[in-house]
Amino acid sequence: MKHIVMWKLADDDSKAENMIKIKNGLEGLNGKIDGMRSAEVGINVNGSDMAFDVVLVSEFDGAKALDAYQKNPLHLEVASFVRSVAVERRVVDYEN
Repeated sequence: MKHIVMWKLADDDSKAENMIKIKNGLEGLNGKIDGMRSAEVGINVNGSDMAFDVVLVSEFDGAKALDAYQKNPLHLEVASFVRSVAVERRVVDYEN
């Protein structure tokens, strides 16, 4: 199962630093959560107003593994930070 999330972050002095923290936090979960196959985070280089700032592309063994990831304390810690700096979020989950 693929889990893709995009965020727009608050436009403040710490935006670039926050994007790096999100990337490091989410990619740091690789190999630490059962059923999570991979997580890759991209930081957008497109300056368009319509563009999102950060994207997560992750893969799981299935819907149950994704559900377990979303409840995992390691993920919840990173997600708490992301929620504190994000102003908009979009998500797509699909079977591959």
